[in-house]
Order: sequence, then C-alpha cells, then structure tokens
Amino acid sequence: MRRNEGPYAANLEEIRAELLRLGAPAAAIDPAAVKLMQPQAHERPFSKEGWIFELKYDGFRVLAAGGAGEARLRYRNGVDAARVFPELVRAVAALPVSGLILDGEAVVLDETGRPSFRRLQRRGMRTRAVDAERAALAAPAAFIAFDLLGLADLDLRPLPLAVRKSTLRRVLPDEGPILYADEVAERGEDFYAAVAGMGLEGVVAKRAQSSYRAGYSADWLKVRVDRTADFAVIGFNPSRSGFRKLHLAVRGDGGWIYAGTVGTGFDREEKAEIAARLPVGRVGTRGPVWIEPELVVEVRYKEWTAGGHLRHPVFLRVREDKRVEECRRFEE
Repeated sequence: MRRNEGPYAANLEEIRAELLRLGAPAAAIDPAAVKLMQPQAHERPFSKEGWIFELKYDGFRVLAAGGAGEARLRYRNGVDAARVFPELVRAVAALPVSGLILDGEAVVLDETGRPSFRRLQRRGMRTRAVDAERAALAAPAAFIAFDLLGLADLDLRPLPLAVRKSTLRRVLPDEGPILYADEVAERGEDFYAAVAGMGLEGVVAKRAQSSYRAGYSADWLKVRVDRTADFAVIGFNPSRSGFRKLHLAVRGDGGWIYAGTVGTGFDREEKAEIAARLPVGRVGTRGPVWIEPELVVEVRYKEWTAGGHLRHPVFLRVREDKRVEECRRFEE
C-alpha cells in the first residue's frame, strides 16, 4: 500500500495528453454501466515475466467514481455503498481530478494494519446515516485502489494494466484514506510465501499488458492460501440459538445445486446476526427449514466430495457485496 512519490507530481494535462497518445478513447464512462473484471481461480502460485502480483485484500469490492466535488460508490453487485462509507465518499469527492473511475477494495484495518473483515462486516450493517458516521469514527475504512478505469473523460480500459496502474499512482494524493495497491513484479511464488507466512488471504496475479474487460478473465488469477468459495443459504436447522447449521447451494445452469451444510466457524455475534435474517423455525422440527436463496456466505473447506458436498466446511463471513446468482462452482 505504498503512496506515490508526490501528490500530483506531473501536470494532469500532460498525463491526459500521454494517455491520448497511447490510444485511450476520449469518452466519459458511466460508472453505473461498468462491469467489473474478475480473477479466475488458480490452484498454485507461480512466477512469470510480464505478470504482476498484488495482495488479495480481505474487503468489499467497490467501484469509486467522481473527484472534483463528486463521489459515487457501489459494490460489485451494483448496490450503493456510499451510505455505509461516508468517509470514503468525502475522500473521493476531495480528489481534485474529475472523471475518476477507481476499482478497488474497501477495508477496515486492525491494530496491526491488516484488513479485518469482521470489522468491515459490522460497518456494512450500519446503513442509517447517523450510525454510519459513528462507525466511521470508531472503525474508519480505507479504499485500496488497484486499477484506474477512467480519468478526465478518458476511457483507460483498453490500455495495458501497467499503464493504468502507473497513472493511478501519479494521480493519488499522499494523504487520506485512498491508498495505492502495491504490486510485486514476476516473483509470484516468493510473494505468495510471504503472504501465507503472514496469515493473509492470498494473491492476485495480473498480466501487465492486459486490458480491462468485464467478467472473469485468465489475465487475472487469484491464488488463495485457503480454499474458499461463496454459497447461497437455502435452508437451516432451527435451534434455540437460531440455527444449528446452514444448508448451502451453488448456482448451476439448470438451477440450484445442493452443496451440503456448514455448522462451525460462527461466533456468538455472527450467529445472532444471521439468525435475525432467517425466518422463525420451530425448535425441534425434524429436518431443515427451506428458504429462498437471498443470503450469501463464504465458507472455507478442504475439498468437494465425490457426492458433490463440501468436506470440512467452516463458516468465514457473510458476503453483503455479492448476489446469490454469483455463487457458482467454477469460482472455487
């Protein structure tokens, strides 16, 4: 999360002229129409010339747009995130460059400077304006910017990632909650080993010459330290504490595919928060209570069994930033 050498070190008109010479289309981007680029899952770390490696941040994917007094934030599922992160809205609006489209992660850091998803998740539940402002003081968020899609009515998506990132570094200020996402060139295996040693989530490998394209791409690859995936909650077994276990599914071409259950990994607060979002189930009911898939949870597991169920699943977190339709087996 290194900062740039100096705030707005190069003249913005010079930057814009450079980008036009490199082939950036002179076209303003509608942030609401942007479809995010997504990394495909990759089994093992690797080192390779022409690739850069970034930390996989434990946060909410957010598209930030604005600058010069304007700011819009939205999650990857299109839901407005501005009301949850008023401090990030102010930070984006304070950037003196207009037409910025930043791709990145909203995170809340703990005392050691590491992203804490549990703290971030609590922030995500504070949607009333007064509660969000209080939460911003108690657990302020940061925005880790790893890509720049637009600048001053230019569309940078056709340009190579290396150009987009170098431009991003030049336009971010030295101070404030908007941070530049550092990268390591070529040495992916060493970087992965360091990330694993610190107990962090994983790395994202990106082809330095790749353009920005909507959807999943082999030009971006995520390598997790643990195997995890997102699942839709389609049922639960009720108990006096709310539920004993959740029933999970992934989306297939023909509908929902059952993936088994998860009953461990919840702390008391998480269990109470999830139970409050489930319909009331009669304690002692035999079998599960089936519900419409609306809630997404991330689960760590060892592998898929031959029967298509998760082996040794452990609950990690609720994913407020994802839609149930995104819960697919290929995201493993």
